[in-house]
Amino acid sequence: MNWLTIVIIAYFLNAIAITIDKILLSKKIPNPAVYAFFISALSLFALVLIPFGFKFYSLTQIIIALVAGIIFAFALLFMFKAISKNEASRITPFMGGLQPIFIFIFALIFLDEKLGLQSLTAFFIIILGTVAISWQSGKSSAKSYQLAIIATLLFAISYTMNKYVFIQQDFISGFVWTRVGAFLGALFLLIPKTNRQDIGGKIKNPGKNGGGLFIFGQISGALSFILINYAIAISSSVALVNALQGLQYIFLLIIIIPLAKKIPRLLKEEFSPKVLAQKILATILIILGLFILFF
Repeated sequence: MNWLTIVIIAYFLNAIAITIDKILLSKKIPNPAVYAFFISALSLFALVLIPFGFKFYSLTQIIIALVAGIIFAFALLFMFKAISKNEASRITPFMGGLQPIFIFIFALIFLDEKLGLQSLTAFFIIILGTVAISWQSGKSSAKSYQLAIIATLLFAISYTMNKYVFIQQDFISGFVWTRVGAFLGALFLLIPKTNRQDIGGKIKNPGKNGGGLFIFGQISGALSFILINYAIAISSSVALVNALQGLQYIFLLIIIIPLAKKIPRLLKEEFSPKVLAQKILATILIILGLFILFF
């Protein structure tokens, strides 16, 4: 299975996870650290991969992998902070368009990762389509975009470091160490007393979470994350893997539109002819980018 097939499956699974989140989560995030903590802490489940080929590398390589994971945890924190001050539908396209550019720059500088003219053209067309398919107009908080830029920068650093780790280590070893790092990042989030109280309260009173649907969503999201990292490990370009998240928005449209009548809150915006034309044009751009990239 080539890396493109893996990426397609990964973003399809992430679209499922996002749809379930939209169904289950209707309120704004009260404390972003709570969400960042649980997602990062659950990374420790990567330890189940240890019997399948885990190896110890040099201390330097282990530290780099751990730092990549810690940075990922704080990237989540700033992303949820940004979302808490604005709608995810406005923050997501902003980060989705900016993150591949940051990764492209970092990969070029630190990994000597270069794209040919064909790949570079496809790269920017896909990014343009990614922004267009998920963009919504409206007033937005400047503070939320500042936080989103920080989150995007941290995600870009983390993914670029992951690629370096996978170059130096086998996938299972590198992945396990980066996830242990994310768990360590979760522990750092426990330092402020307010965070400890809110996280403890959530553990004691988890509330309604949709039972099996919630679990299915979390499994889909976790599998997506593993596959994306594996694609990063075996592909020639971490920037291209990240840019292809535009596929995720296409899958979201395919999943959400049939469900919209039964669950209206899945579509917060009205699908006017103008909006629909925007989505169709964006989809065409993403498909065109894929065509240029692989044909």
